[in-house]
Amino acid sequence: MGTVLRIDVDGAVVVLPWPGDAGRRQVVRTAVGGPADAAVYHRRTQLHVHGNGQSERLAMNLSAWVLASVWRGMEIPYGLYGPVVVTGPQLDALDEAMAEEVRAVCAAVAEVREEWMTRQPAGEWQARAELLAAARHRVAALA
Repeated sequence: MGTVLRIDVDGAVVVLPWPGDAGRRQVVRTAVGGPADAAVYHRRTQLHVHGNGQSERLAMNLSAWVLASVWRGMEIPYGLYGPVVVTGPQLDALDEAMAEEVRAVCAAVAEVREEWMTRQPAGEWQARAELLAAARHRVAALA
């Protein structure tokens, strides 16, 4: 049995109740706050993002952006906005290894952001590099 996770814009990771096949799309829609688009950044997962998040001026989801970038193996050139739901392929539940990666990346982002309270990054490029390095390190430690 797996889990389904929501990554909030503040980096919090929430386990969602996951119903039978019929109710899954509605759970995703409710969790992201509107119409959801599915994106594949890892073959064992899907990220469900608000379809109009940027135009509706939802906050950027930094943790989800870092996760997608790590899974894609490169810095993605666009943001993800609003809460993001992470499922397995075809709206299945996540296996535990992938759920652990989601939690690890979100924890790494939270730690770096906490450090920034007392030490500002040198610039935007350096901030992105620091976040990605911390997340990659945390995922590598899981193996």
